[in-house]
Amino acid sequence: MFRTSNLLLSLMLCTGVVASEPGAVEPDAEPTIRIASYNVLNLFDHQDDPSLEGEYDDLAMATPDGRCRSLAEVIRRVDADVLALQEVESEEALRWFRDTYLADMGYDHLVSLDVGYYRGVENAVLSRYPLANAEAEPNLPLQDVVRRGGGWAEPGEDDADIVFQRTPLRVDVAGPDGYELTMFVVHHKSGRHKYRRESEALKLVELVDRVEARTPGRNIVILGDFNAAPWDRSMDVYKEAGFIDIGADPRVERPVTHESDRILDCILVNSATHRELVPGSVEVHDSQAPPKDYNWRTDPRPDECPSDHRAVSADLVARDRT
Repeated sequence: MFRTSNLLLSLMLCTGVVASEPGAVEPDAEPTIRIASYNVLNLFDHQDDPSLEGEYDDLAMATPDGRCRSLAEVIRRVDADVLALQEVESEEALRWFRDTYLADMGYDHLVSLDVGYYRGVENAVLSRYPLANAEAEPNLPLQDVVRRGGGWAEPGEDDADIVFQRTPLRVDVAGPDGYELTMFVVHHKSGRHKYRRESEALKLVELVDRVEARTPGRNIVILGDFNAAPWDRSMDVYKEAGFIDIGADPRVERPVTHESDRILDCILVNSATHRELVPGSVEVHDSQAPPKDYNWRTDPRPDECPSDHRAVSADLVARDRT
């Protein structure tokens, strides 16, 4: 899908060069690609997976039709060309959700890779553009990462032989006009596990370094549910590696992305990608939250409340800028 960049559109409006027909775009308008991230809160289909039984039975987790429709409504409003998702049961579940609720969105390409997580969810991508080189090594070891400097969390008693709980999904996107980028979709460990999140971040930077070593100047995006505040040490790891948190703007108050009033979902870009960011295009998308007396541990989630996270999106000019 081709979009006119926000900045260019403003200039066109001011100079009166916008065509009179609704939706018309001047021939020299720069196409954009919208990327987004959305934690869809345990998206399970209604097919039995024998490997998921007992406490984490997949049929008991099956997402009802009402909440699927609410999720789809948010996704339609976001209108991303490439949508990174967290907490998806499987490729089969994602395909079912797409074909049932998003059939007209143009998401002809998808990927979702099992990483062996005990709860049975994984990272995934829906895309209007071709995807390639998808990989996510299950149970990637973390004990060999190197911590330099200070400010790190102390390891807990069970942090000796840790692995990536949900290994990031790496995938290459072939965008419009030959524009290419590599995405790493993350869902870092939640809860009071700062040491593990720091280890996961350090390991992910190693994976990114491998991509940059093979293809210098590559456009790279890290996005997803970081389960950390923007000022946490695990987020500093990405900043120290040269990544830019494009949601951070000292001129405005940053919207929360989780119904606990925290900022957990981010889009980070390297310098190559940052040059293509459309100014002012970063957006946190509102969705219906449960009532204040809702207990997420015991109460069924209302159908009209799609997820405990909000989607985050940004537009990139689909042309490499130097």
